Amino acid sequence: MTRRSRFLIDDGRHLPVLAIDEDSSFLHGQARYRAACSCGRMPPHPAGSREEAVRAHAQHAATRLGPEQLGLRVTALAVAMLVVWGTCYAVGRSLSDSRTVLAVTHLVGFTLAFGLMVAARRLIAPTRS
Repeated sequence: MTRRSRFLIDDGRHLPVLAIDEDSSFLHGQARYRAACSCGRMPPHPAGSREEAVRAHAQHAATRLGPEQLGLRVTALAVAMLVVWGTCYAVGRSLSDSRTVLAVTHLVGFTLAFGLMVAARRLIAPTRS
């Protein structure tokens, strides 16, 4: 029996669930394995050998975002939000010396920056539900 923790992939949500497909095994006269994933989102694949099932699961897990990819995307989003806010703030400073104009452009910058964050959330972590 293999240890399931050996196959811990990415963030721990992708553990292989290998099961013998009884119908296919009966037809072929040997054990045929079907792989599933603990995340519940693995597409079905035809039953095959144990190695094929493990390989299919590894391919599924490799399509998910890793922590380093997610970190880069979050950093890029934070930089984009700062650029949006900074641009609005600079426009407010250049328009007038009035505190009211500066406050309004400051709030508009925050609103646009957080609107960007909400709009980009599906691009940042598309596999998260």
